[in-house]
Amino acid sequence: MRNLITYEEISQLARPCTTDEDMAKAMIAEAQRVEIKPRLGDALYLKLMEEAPEERLGVLLNGGVWKDSCGDHLLTGIKTALAYYALARITRDGNIQETRYGSVVKDDQYSTDPEKTERQRQYRELFGQADSYMAEALNYLAQNRQTFPEYKTCAKMRSNRMTIRTIGK
Repeated sequence: MRNLITYEEISQLARPCTTDEDMAKAMIAEAQRVEIKPRLGDALYLKLMEEAPEERLGVLLNGGVWKDSCGDHLLTGIKTALAYYALARITRDGNIQETRYGSVVKDDQYSTDPEKTERQRQYRELFGQADSYMAEALNYLAQNRQTFPEYKTCAKMRSNRMTIRTIGK
C-alpha cells in the first residue's frame, strides 16, 4: 500500500529531515497505520489511500479554508499531521539500528548522540504538534459529516501517551 506522503514532503510540511530515506519511508508507513488509520476509520482511510482521491478529500488531505455557521476555519491537513508523526518517530528511533549484537546508536568520530532527555523532549513536542493538526482534521470531519459518510466514530481513541503515577499508600 502506498504512503500518503513522500520522504521529501516531511521536510516541506514539517521540519528538515536528513535521515536515511528507507528509514523515513518505514516511519511514514508506521505512522499511517498507528496514528491516522484508527482515527479516521477503515472506510475513509481506504478512500484517502486511493491512487487519485476524490476532489472532496482535497481540503482534508492538503489543508485549506473551510466555512461553517461560525465562520471561516483553517485546516492544516492530514498530510502535515502525518509528516509530524513520522518526524517524531524518526527523532525517537531514527539512528538506532538493530544488529545481531542488539540495538546500537549509529555514531562516528565526528558525531555525538543527543541526550536521551533531549530526544524525548523533541519527540513529545513533535508528537504534540501532530496531535493538534490531527485534532483539527477530526473537528473538520465532525462538522462535515454529510460530506464524509465514510467517517464513523464507533469508539473513542485511547491515548497511550499519558502516565499516571500514584505517590504514597
